[in-house]
Amino acid sequence: MMTQNYIARFRNYIAHQGTKRQKINNVDEYVYKNFLNAREKFLPVHDVDLCRWGLQAAKEYKIDNFRASSFWLLGFKTRHSICSRRITNIVTRHEVENAEVVQKSEIQFLKEYNSLKSKYLSHEILNTDQVGVEKELYSTRCLSFQAEKKTYMSIKSKHATTHCYTLQPTISLDGKVVGPILLCLQETQGKMDEQVKH
Repeated sequence: MMTQNYIARFRNYIAHQGTKRQKINNVDEYVYKNFLNAREKFLPVHDVDLCRWGLQAAKEYKIDNFRASSFWLLGFKTRHSICSRRITNIVTRHEVENAEVVQKSEIQFLKEYNSLKSKYLSHEILNTDQVGVEKELYSTRCLSFQAEKKTYMSIKSKHATTHCYTLQPTISLDGKVVGPILLCLQETQGKMDEQVKH
């Protein structure tokens, strides 16, 4: 009798694509695979994305009573060491595709800098960079791995994250501003209107 019940139950599992535990594990694998794929491309991921992927997988594996609850979400993030992190670097899709080239360039620059810095005083070593005002908002946090040193996010264009002007200060290695701060305007036809002049 026990054997017949087991066989019947086993056939039922096969007909319904495995046990419920197996299905839940499949959902977990599906969501984690999507998460890895997104982060490899430096795409932002949030709680709502994990829940959406979980519900998609549950539908595919025919788990009718699956709910992407806060309890399930917390368990998933804990199992895979995922947390909310502040985005420290933004990169374009072009940079993502050429990440190896960019990394080699960074290493080469640091080598050259370290070989030359001893020949100059701290006030003779200058750094200049543009500081822009955003015109297109993007998320400053996303889900990623707890142990990573830098959290990247991919955007379509860095130009789209700046407003119609940028400030470009020059700062020496000893922390002092050198010379005037450049104000770069982007006006139609290369001319400033009266409101900007005043």
